Amino acid sequence: MLFLHRVKYLIRSNGITMTRQLSESEIKQKLKAAFWDTNISENDLFLILTGNLNEKKFHIDKNFIYSRILNTYDWFTILQIFKLDDLENMLKDEVLNKLFPRILKNKYLYVRRILFE
Repeated sequence: MLFLHRVKYLIRSNGITMTRQLSESEIKQKLKAAFWDTNISENDLFLILTGNLNEKKFHIDKNFIYSRILNTYDWFTILQIFKLDDLENMLKDEVLNKLFPRILKNKYLYVRRILFE
């Protein structure tokens, strides 16, 4: 438990610097891979994620992108894609309630509790 509190301190005091942040083009590649079954371009997914494109055009909102990312990638990849402020939004109930299986939802509830409560 001491380790988790140390990680929490490092993240809150320095931002997430334990992993290299991905470039915009690398993030777009990750988004396209996560949404392989849709006809939405990686550029449009990135614009929705950054809030620069109307979500209603594609019937996909930022919370849906968050849930797909949480379902698709491991935690360390997620840390490379998102900053701390994004993680707090990503771990809200509206997103976590869309996760399957339940054990994955419980994992991220635990992460939220450790990082933000």
